[in-house]
Amino acid sequence: MDIPHLFDADPGGTPGIGAFGLACAQARAAVGTMRGLAAVEGAPDAVERLGDAAQLAREVDMVLARTARDIESMSNVPGGGVARHHGHRSAADLVAATMGTTRAEAHRLLEVGRALEEMEHSHGGPDPDPEDEPEDDPGNDPDDDPADPSDEDDPDNEENDPPAPKPRPQPRYPAVATALVRGEISADCGSQIIVMLDSLSTDVSDERKQDAALELVGRAKGLDATRFARIVGRFKAALDVEQHQRNLARMRRQRTLRMWENRAGMLVINGELDPETAAPVRAVLDALVGDAMRASRDNPGTDERTADQMRADALAALSRHGMSCEATDLPLANVTVVVRIQEKDLRSGLGLGEVDGCTQPVDIATSRRMAANAFVVPAVLGGQGELLDLGRRRRLFTKAQRIAIGERDGGCAFCGAPPAWAEIHHIRWWSHGGRTSVDNGVLLCGHCHHVIHDQGWEIRATATEVWFIPPAKVDPAREPRAGGRARFGPPRAWRPTVTGTASQGPPPGDTPPPERDAA
Repeated sequence: MDIPHLFDADPGGTPGIGAFGLACAQARAAVGTMRGLAAVEGAPDAVERLGDAAQLAREVDMVLARTARDIESMSNVPGGGVARHHGHRSAADLVAATMGTTRAEAHRLLEVGRALEEMEHSHGGPDPDPEDEPEDDPGNDPDDDPADPSDEDDPDNEENDPPAPKPRPQPRYPAVATALVRGEISADCGSQIIVMLDSLSTDVSDERKQDAALELVGRAKGLDATRFARIVGRFKAALDVEQHQRNLARMRRQRTLRMWENRAGMLVINGELDPETAAPVRAVLDALVGDAMRASRDNPGTDERTADQMRADALAALSRHGMSCEATDLPLANVTVVVRIQEKDLRSGLGLGEVDGCTQPVDIATSRRMAANAFVVPAVLGGQGELLDLGRRRRLFTKAQRIAIGERDGGCAFCGAPPAWAEIHHIRWWSHGGRTSVDNGVLLCGHCHHVIHDQGWEIRATATEVWFIPPAKVDPAREPRAGGRARFGPPRAWRPTVTGTASQGPPPGDTPPPERDAA
């Protein structure tokens, strides 16, 4: 896509005011044809057509964003400008009302529109302040007297040199703007990155912001906006640790849990828990629900409960277990909360730790406090993400193996589901000589395990990374896709790229698809 011509005033239509409208009419005609073709049910290329339509939708979003930005510029004038003229308090209100969407969506479009405007200016658009340039009018120059010999050009006189052109403004985050212009990421994901980076404190260097923008653009491709929002939150915490520590303290003060009986006699439970308080609650409930789901999968038709009903029953079972420690019918023996910390952060007392089941990291003080509890396993990681120590439960081989693989995968390595919902599977089949080792195991939830096995995906892994190679029917190029923490986890440590490391791509070699049985 040619960036300088993305928003030409006359995109090939009739010159003048009607050019944009004519282009829209032609586009609507093409969309009408597309709608007729989309109505064909059972077409074998449905996924391909969805991808093409999604690409078109992203490009239309760019047109909406750039037009919304134009409305914002014309509204930020004394008296309210365009927005007030049309009866709205702000440009965001006008955009939301015209599109029939929310103000939040309008603000997202405006953020993207600003990024596109910055990209235009940096690629040869109009100068930012053309009115500041003096007009060339020799007749108005009082010093321009041909009879005055002092006005003759002096090659050594710097005052006669033409003024240096003003540098064009550069986009705040070139990687994000470029990805948006090319339609590689959605407007929603792009605005999430921009808003997050703009919200960081002045202590965060521009270099770190640009590195984060580049990595987030790569993470956004192929992810829905909801999952991507969690990743953006992790990046924000890692970039601005001090502010995140203040947020953790605020959340800790605001933790609450309310219970009351409504008129129908149902007990209503409503609460908000900070990451430290939520970790054991989330771990146990996820384990109980995951066990119930696996039992339902193995015996179809025997359990018709929804996931929410399973969670309610799990809470009741947990309460009964608390009243009687003699209960033995709960699958809690394998429940573990892992707090993982970089060794350098543990030594310095600065930085952040991760907690299983929580999207928000915790500070080192909280990590140390949690690691003092019996149900928490502290995992210490080296500079390359390798596992250095598994704490008190290292003697339990099967659990240690699961924890070690969990450190690499963070849950289901394919979809990012919580660790409690996943099981360890052999990458290379046991019958094909596969070993029960960290680099031959992968955490997969039941759904993803069957998808990979049935559809012919391949998996390649090391002790620190896991990659998925799609079958040719999904991607003819069979381009490897990063999985585990490299895709769903917090940001990698930003440092100069070391050539020859595993981070450059998946390890070579072919492997059979994973077998169905858990390791």
